[in-house]
Amino acid sequence: MTPATTGVFQDWRANPRNPKVQLSLAAFRLAQRLAAAPRPVFVLAVPYLVLYRVVVEWILGIELHWKLRVGPRLRVYHGQALVVNPRSVIGADCILRHCTTLGTKEDDGPAPVLGDGVDVGAHVVILGGVRVGEGAVIGAGSVVTRDVPAGAVVAGNPAEVLGPRTAALPEESRSPRP
Repeated sequence: MTPATTGVFQDWRANPRNPKVQLSLAAFRLAQRLAAAPRPVFVLAVPYLVLYRVVVEWILGIELHWKLRVGPRLRVYHGQALVVNPRSVIGADCILRHCTTLGTKEDDGPAPVLGDGVDVGAHVVILGGVRVGEGAVIGAGSVVTRDVPAGAVVAGNPAEVLGPRTAALPEESRSPRP
């Protein structure tokens, strides 16, 4: 990986014209680095980590714990009420929207794993040791409790596979263009 894909500002270009998210993700990436530092540096980093939790998690409502593993170029739309369990894994080039939860069914239970290029709609809940395959799309308002195949489009409560991501819409479901 090059410094551009591993640095504190690696998510900056993925979130253009959204300074709140840009700064939140830069603060998250810095918190990750400080938390992984050797003990003497970590002790000095504790005030920053506390400030990060207060500002980013409590005030801005973007709950990304520094233990969370996230690939480069994470895109976050609207960043409100975003809650991700620290044991979750998010691949590269993923999209998360507001009011999304990636969590566990039990306190010590397994957490979701998102492959690269996963697009998660608003108000989605993904619970348990669910694996979401690369390039999958999860429709708004879905509750995902089972694995999602790569490239699939899922929606509903409980989420069901609607088809592949590249499938064309049926003629009758297309809205006419003005």
